[in-house]
Amino acid sequence: MRGDRGSVTVEFALTLPATVLVLAMVLAGTRHAADAVVARDAAATAARVALVNGATAGVRAGEAVTPGRVHVRVSTAEGWWVAVATLSVPGPLPDVTARAKSFQP
Repeated sequence: MRGDRGSVTVEFALTLPATVLVLAMVLAGTRHAADAVVARDAAATAARVALVNGATAGVRAGEAVTPGRVHVRVSTAEGWWVAVATLSVPGPLPDVTARAKSFQP
């Protein structure tokens, strides 16, 4: 048993970076999923408000979902109101942009 001394410490030191990397990937994926939900909500809100009050009000309503984080563009195409919300959040891992599109007749 004397030859096994310190082997637990070495095994821990070797597995710790892999564990941290997996945890970082899980957290980044969760954050991207949450950003996608926010972008979808902003686009849906903008399209609904634009249907009733026009494009400018739709943009303001969509950007009010998350002030300063989301950019919303509202237009019309073939009789439909189209709202596109883009959310880009920098982070420690590569930046990811969440984009969502919503339509209202």
